[in-house]
Amino acid sequence: MEKENNIQEIIEYYEDKRFELEQFLVGVQTFFERHPVLNSKSCPIIHSIKSRFKDPGHLKDKIVRKFDGSHQIGKENLFEKINDLIGVRVLHLYHDQFPTIHAEIVKKIESGDWNFVENPKAFTWDPESKKQYDDLEIITEIRDTIIQVCITSLNRTTTILFVVKYR
Repeated sequence: MEKENNIQEIIEYYEDKRFELEQFLVGVQTFFERHPVLNSKSCPIIHSIKSRFKDPGHLKDKIVRKFDGSHQIGKENLFEKINDLIGVRVLHLYHDQFPTIHAEIVKKIESGDWNFVENPKAFTWDPESKKQYDDLEIITEIRDTIIQVCITSLNRTTTILFVVKYR
C-alpha cells in the first residue's frame, strides 16, 4: 500500500509540474519551428516536428517496471531518474542536413540555454553514415533495420504484432 501511495504521489507531482514542462517543450519546439537557419523559405532543413508528454498511466507503468526496490524514486528525483517525460521529434529528409541541425543544437548547449543529460547517440542501419556521426563526435550504434507492424481489429479485441527485419 505504501508503494502504491508513493507512486500516486509521484504521478500527482508530475501532473502538477505539467505547466512548467509544457513551457520548456514549447520553447524547444519553437526553436526548431522558427530558427532562420533551419527554416529558410527557399530550402528548409526541418521537414516536420512532433512533440508529446508521457501519459501519466504510462509513467506509472514505467515506475513499477524500472524501480523495483533496488532503485528508489520519488518526487525529489523524478526528473533525474526518468528523462523521457516530454519529447520533441525533429524530422529532416536528407542525410547531409543533420550537421546543420546538430550545429544549432550545440550552440544552444554552449550558450547554457540547454544541457545534455546524456551524450547524443545515433542509431543507424547504414555503415556509411557512421563516419558522419563519428566526425561530429556522436556515439554511433549500427543496428539491423527492424520494423514493427501492429494490426488491431476494428473492435480492438485482437492485436497482432509482427517484427520484421530487412535482409
